[in-house]
Amino acid sequence: MFVEHYLGESSGSAVDAARRAGYRWPEKLGPRLVKASAVQAAIDARGATAALASNEVLARVAEVASFDLLDFMRVDQDGGCKVNLKLVKRLGLGHLIERLRINKDGTQDIELEPKAPALVKLGEHYNLWKGEKQPQVTLVDVAKHLRARYEELRRTGECGEPLEDLP
Repeated sequence: MFVEHYLGESSGSAVDAARRAGYRWPEKLGPRLVKASAVQAAIDARGATAALASNEVLARVAEVASFDLLDFMRVDQDGGCKVNLKLVKRLGLGHLIERLRINKDGTQDIELEPKAPALVKLGEHYNLWKGEKQPQVTLVDVAKHLRARYEELRRTGECGEPLEDLP
């Protein structure tokens, strides 16, 4: 998770990547992690495959929009639940988890990548919104239009004499 964040939204900030990955002391651990040889190897390997084809990017956005963590959960008799992270990893869906923290009592706090931005991106890609906005009409616009129409009717004689002039 640290490497994913380091190369992704943290833009090379070790402290930010450690914070996003859920480390308790990101200011201390982030710089240490980025210097570790195993982490450097992972960064180098990930950097070599960082360029994704456009259809792969679209597929990943679709995965974020449609991912359901309930497919990877098991509820026990007491109502507690466990997430099968091995299955998530085996299916190559780890990139859908934004933050994972395992608490001292063994419970897991999992935060997924947000779905709404992914859905908006898909809508834009498929031109669902067509870039058209509904026109906004204000009362001032209505009043100007009514005034212009009234003046036009007076000029053409289609309007009788008003009892008083419009303000």
